[in-house]
Amino acid sequence: MRRIIRRCLVASAIALSWLPVTGWAMLDFRTFFEEHSTPMWMLSVDNGEILEANRAAEDFYGFEQLEGMHIDQINMLTPEQLEEELKRVAQAERNHLYFRHRLANGEVKVMGVYTDRYNVDGREVMISSLYDTSEFESSAERHYIERVEEQVDLQTQQLQASRQRTLWLAMGATLLQLGVIAILLVILQRLRRSQREKRRLINELSFRNQELEHLSHVMAHHFQEPSRRLVSFAQQLSQQLSRKPSRPMADEDNEEMLMATGFIERQAKQLKELVSEIQRYLSLDITPKPETLDPVQVIETVCHRDPELTEISRAGAVEIPQPLPPVQADARQLKMIFRALLHNAWLYRDPERPLRIRITARTLDERVEFRVEDNGSGIAPEYRKQVLEIFSRLVPHSEQYPGTGMGLALVVKALRNVEGHIAIEEGISGGTAIIFDLPRAR
Repeated sequence: MRRIIRRCLVASAIALSWLPVTGWAMLDFRTFFEEHSTPMWMLSVDNGEILEANRAAEDFYGFEQLEGMHIDQINMLTPEQLEEELKRVAQAERNHLYFRHRLANGEVKVMGVYTDRYNVDGREVMISSLYDTSEFESSAERHYIERVEEQVDLQTQQLQASRQRTLWLAMGATLLQLGVIAILLVILQRLRRSQREKRRLINELSFRNQELEHLSHVMAHHFQEPSRRLVSFAQQLSQQLSRKPSRPMADEDNEEMLMATGFIERQAKQLKELVSEIQRYLSLDITPKPETLDPVQVIETVCHRDPELTEISRAGAVEIPQPLPPVQADARQLKMIFRALLHNAWLYRDPERPLRIRITARTLDERVEFRVEDNGSGIAPEYRKQVLEIFSRLVPHSEQYPGTGMGLALVVKALRNVEGHIAIEEGISGGTAIIFDLPRAR
């Protein structure tokens, strides 16, 4: 029975080969094509579009409308393989093919296809007669079909493997790029830190060089002048004593000797103070020991230990309107900073009005900016940079304005140890305002 069916299919294909499809025979061809029990369709030679399909093909495949579909929507070969097979049919190299077709319900059938090229209504088409190979048990045909399926499966696996390799390569390349970017970012960050540290060291070295150069220029005058005067007055006193040994000293001689000895005493004290300030200045080169400190407590300690500052503190001259934020600093150096600033405010106060000192602070990121201002005599803008240098004084040394000119220089050096900055502005009623910053307590 199966052999009979197969022979009928072959006969249908043969009938297609001799059946004229033009002129008066068109009606018989249409009847044969549409009513034949074997699935048939017409394909476009150019693009493989299904131009017409008979009822048997529509029933077998189950699609609502076969006409207008493309053959690659049914055939499971790759587009390249399908194009190659259609080209061979169009060139009459082969007319019996085997394909795997997908039905509308998703089921896959191995179909035998007899295809030839014809001219219908003046148009070149391929007419195919199709049959389900599962209805036959021929070992030769089954072997051939299995070989075709193996080739299709192998090509599909190769395509999948190729896609997988491409995916892994893309992922590997992406990860490699991310790794390179991360390494570059780390290197860039380290370079920036290194550049910042290099700039800091260069600035520090430049400051030290300028400091030593300035110190070498002023040492001769500030240290040698008091010594020279001490020697000069000592010689005068010696000469007077040796010149009149047998006569009692007159009142004028006593006054002259008292003035000389008084001057010697004052110069000796000034020299001692200079040496003390220089020792304090050089001691700031020692690495500070930062700790969390309350600035208000530090100010109270400074005022309590210094008699002059104790007096102005009791008089209520020191104002702290709001609590001051804690800082991270060396206790000894912070006391020195506030003592120098408060002592300057007291020393250069305006004699015609009561002294006022106001201390405020604000937090800026990881720093605390302090403002110590007074209503004293003030500092003219053109001298505000000069007074920050060592041994710098705007008024001559006297009993009214004692000092060595090292106060603000000590403050500048102590602030540099914690990368702090200092500036001078106008204070209360034309007085002086000192602005500086310290690290905020962690």
